[in-house]
Amino acid sequence: MAVAAAVMALAAGSACEGRKSEVRGLGSYRFGVTTRAQLKSGVCQPTELTDGRKATWCFALPPIKVGKRTADVDAYFLGTDPPLLPENPTPEALAERRKTLATMPLIEVQLKIRGCDEQELEQWMRDHFGPADPTSKGTRAYWHNSFLWAVAMMPSEPGRCLVHLLPTSEASEIERLKQL
Repeated sequence: MAVAAAVMALAAGSACEGRKSEVRGLGSYRFGVTTRAQLKSGVCQPTELTDGRKATWCFALPPIKVGKRTADVDAYFLGTDPPLLPENPTPEALAERRKTLATMPLIEVQLKIRGCDEQELEQWMRDHFGPADPTSKGTRAYWHNSFLWAVAMMPSEPGRCLVHLLPTSEASEIERLKQL
C-alpha cells in the first residue's frame, strides 16, 4: 500500500515537472502577490480609476531593462495610502500603517520606453509572455494568461512605447485599454 502511494506521488510530481508555470507579473511586481507594503522606493500619490475606485499611483520606481532600452516604471495599487506618520511614530502606529499597506494589491504596472524600437519590444514581450494574442491589431499587441493581461502600444506616441500589465480581474481597465 505504501509503495503504491509512493509511486502515485512520484508520477504526479513528474507530470507537473515539464509544465511551465504561468507568469504572474514582471520582476518583483507580481499580481496576486505584491502589495503596496512591499514597495520600498518611489513616490506615491492618490488617484482615481476611470470606474471611480480609489487607487495609489507610484512612480519614480527603479527602472526595468526592456531589451536594450530602459523603461520607467509606474505601479498602481487598489486603495489609498494611510496618512503619513509623525517624525517619531509609535511601534503600534508603524504596525497599523504596514497592515493597511499590506491590504492594497497591485492592480497595474506600466512601462514607459523612450526611444522605443517596436521590433525589440515585441521580441522582449514574446520572450517574457509567449506569443501575442491573435486579436492583436495595428500598433497594439496583447498577451494574456490566467493571471495577467498585457498590451504593448508600439508606439503610443512618436519615439515612445507604453506597456500595461494588469491582473485579469481588472476587467474594466482591460476593456478601457482595448478601446484606446
